Amino acid sequence: MSWNSDGKRNSISLFVLAMMSTAVVVGLEGLPEVGSFGLPLIVYYAFFTLIFFLPVGLVAAELGVGWPHDGGVYRWIREALGERWAFVGVWCQWLQILIWYPTVLAVCAVSLAYAIDPTLRDAGWFVVASSLAVFWTATLINFRGLSFSGWVTTAFLYCGTLLPVGLAIGMAAWWIGSGRESAIPLEWSGIIPKIDSIGQVVGIAAIFSFLSGLEVNSVHFRHVKNPQRAIPRALLFSGMLVLAISILGALSVAVLVPIGEIDLAAGTLQVFSYIFNPMGVGWIVQVLAILALAGMVGHIMVWVIGPTESLRVAADDGLIPPVFQRTTRQGAPRNVMLLQAVIVSLLCVLMLFFDLNRVFYFLTIASAQIYLVMYVLMFISVIVLRVTKPEVPRAFVIPGGMAGLLIIAGGGGLAAIAGFFLMFWPPSTEDMAMEWMNFSLPLAGTVVLLVGAPLVLYRFRNPDWRGRPGLPTSQDTQSSWKRAD
Repeated sequence: MSWNSDGKRNSISLFVLAMMSTAVVVGLEGLPEVGSFGLPLIVYYAFFTLIFFLPVGLVAAELGVGWPHDGGVYRWIREALGERWAFVGVWCQWLQILIWYPTVLAVCAVSLAYAIDPTLRDAGWFVVASSLAVFWTATLINFRGLSFSGWVTTAFLYCGTLLPVGLAIGMAAWWIGSGRESAIPLEWSGIIPKIDSIGQVVGIAAIFSFLSGLEVNSVHFRHVKNPQRAIPRALLFSGMLVLAISILGALSVAVLVPIGEIDLAAGTLQVFSYIFNPMGVGWIVQVLAILALAGMVGHIMVWVIGPTESLRVAADDGLIPPVFQRTTRQGAPRNVMLLQAVIVSLLCVLMLFFDLNRVFYFLTIASAQIYLVMYVLMFISVIVLRVTKPEVPRAFVIPGGMAGLLIIAGGGGLAAIAGFFLMFWPPSTEDMAMEWMNFSLPLAGTVVLLVGAPLVLYRFRNPDWRGRPGLPTSQDTQSSWKRAD
């Protein structure tokens, strides 16, 4: 545990933990896509929360307090399945973020366009230039380390995500309450999903991507008071808050923007344009666009350093060249972050040559599939470690004994596997339809190439690359936890 200058243990309250977990999951980029589902999205979100979101939180809680040191998911999987599969897991976590960045950066570019000139959102050069500026800024800020970027990230997330979403929800409620017509039917019968094809199911499965990331904050679980009771309550509160914000935020888009006109990169800003521009107060949209841009920058900053730090720990184990062990003076994984920034820059440039909505959807699905591979390994790891290392102290364990563990982790793993294979089917929704040749085959090739790459790279590992002597081993982790308590 960490201690303050007065010799007292620093701790995180239940409320703070819940808000941190909410902030890392909720973003503006997914609201338009989910909003296109209409009123049935309530059922969809409830379903995915039950089979995936809560299992991820509970598994991350047990692993986070049992193995709380650097490396996160990489260390958890390494303890259970060895270095090879740990490398696959952290590679997938990092790669899915790389693929996801252009989509969220497009939201940043559109937000900036709304603040300057809304017509710029259709200019490819502006989208790319804005995306590069935002990402390199987020990278350079993170070079200062978490002690500097943490407060910036927190401020941006709250003022730039929760405030605009809350206002969008209020605008939709006012619109309906004043007797104006909703863009979607709001009868109770409309909540029941009407699924006519597998392609529609595939479109819905994109929600996997918008409910991922809860494990990122697992490093903080060891600082919670009374973790056995506080962690599940915090996760339950966080799950309810994520569900409420995501559902109501997406519905605010659906209520005010006709499905056929929803711009996947515009986020909630279309809602504000539909309300404020006809009233002659478009300047409010500009202000909100700046806030939304800040929120997305904060959302990006959370992710820029997290997976790269796990990859740096893999470099310390000698799995990739030692050049990626190097950090800034403040401890940020400098060279991994630079490599990441270069790759993201190339991906952003590619957006100039494709339909942005289709690229947005394709990258969302590909990133979700790659992330699900990591989650399957994480679900397997918690079961293996419960059997092979029961002696490791855990301040929180998934309730219900082995049966409860198998239901929660096993069920989450099966849901992840099902989602992975289902997403290969071409989508067929009102706002998005693709064919096998231009969707499934490119997607399969992309996923096979990216997931197979770490297995190939692992064969070229070099024991001489190992660095940073003194990194904690599994035994060090256990003894450190015992000493702390």
